[in-house]
Amino acid sequence: MLRRPTTSLRAAPTGRFRVRPAPAPVPEPTSPAPVVRLSWGARLRWMGAIAVVTLFLGWLLWPVLTILLAASALAYLLDPVVDRFEVRGRTREAGILTLFAGAAGILLVLLVVIVPSVVNQIADLSGNIGTYLSALAAFLDPYRAWAEQQTGLVLPFNLSEIGQEIPHWLKKLSPDAQETLKTFLGTALSSGLGFVVKLLNLALLPIFTFYLLRDWDRIIAWITGHIPVRYLESTRRIASEIDERMANFVRGQIMVASILASFYAIGLWAVARIDLPILIGCAAGFLYIVPYVGPAVGLTLASILALLKYGLDWHILAVLGVFGGGQLLENFVLTPRIVGDKVGLHPLVVMIALIAGGDLLGFWGMLLAIPITAALSVLLRTLVKRYQGSAFFSEDGG
Repeated sequence: MLRRPTTSLRAAPTGRFRVRPAPAPVPEPTSPAPVVRLSWGARLRWMGAIAVVTLFLGWLLWPVLTILLAASALAYLLDPVVDRFEVRGRTREAGILTLFAGAAGILLVLLVVIVPSVVNQIADLSGNIGTYLSALAAFLDPYRAWAEQQTGLVLPFNLSEIGQEIPHWLKKLSPDAQETLKTFLGTALSSGLGFVVKLLNLALLPIFTFYLLRDWDRIIAWITGHIPVRYLESTRRIASEIDERMANFVRGQIMVASILASFYAIGLWAVARIDLPILIGCAAGFLYIVPYVGPAVGLTLASILALLKYGLDWHILAVLGVFGGGQLLENFVLTPRIVGDKVGLHPLVVMIALIAGGDLLGFWGMLLAIPITAALSVLLRTLVKRYQGSAFFSEDGG
């Protein structure tokens, strides 16, 4: 008995036969691999392990991470400016190079014009401080004698002796401080490799900033692509609100600080006529970035310098007028028009954040306290809304 072949035969055009293989069997569909769900204990252990490894790597690579974080902050602040260059038809690289050229020009002006002027003013102050204090001591001696007579206490300070000591350390800041410069250079060169590494780290800042700015949109897209789909929309909404609060606040603060620095410097130079008007004005203006600190520091230093140079006369009132005008300009013109209510924090919360940031990280903690608190307030508000929309909150007592 003949069996049916397992392959079919077909006549070829040449009259010869060829073998056509039978179709391969279709594999049966397999069920997907089961999803392994971790318990809360396992999740906490994994999160703890990741946190420990991250902190260890952060401690180990902290010198590089500080430069990277600073470059990331600069890229975050400058990205909208580069985007405007792209909107106008220029390439992203051309916009970044234009920004870098502008920053280099500003730095050159500071080094060539402002810094020598400030150094000369410090030199003049170092030569005149003894005369200022002697005149102030002569003015205050009658009041000091009256206070000692009324209280029976001898005041433990003498302005004339202080005036003899101050020029010695102020002279170190003058252009003739060759010994100080030699000591600094000797210490820097003796540190050898460490000094070179610090210079290289500082030189890496513009390089990191350039590449982060160039690829900023790609980095954001990469981060967005790794967010779980079910959390994508809420994450975008929260990130957009944080970005609006932080970016507008920080950029607005920098702009307001620059305007106030110019206003204070010109006012102290033209009206109050004190020594070091550019240095005091710029310090008071740029310290505005840390709320409540800039005006207090500037007013104190300017009042002391006016008191030393002129005594108790109208120059003190001129200093008060300059800083009072700056506060009116900031409160009623600059902040409403440039910054606005972008942070939405209560003044008490601002003060607590500044104190906590200063205790934890010093000046940098005070500088970062307000933006970080603003971001945390957005997250806290989102958590409160979710809590109020949960079944636990909406169910009645029964």
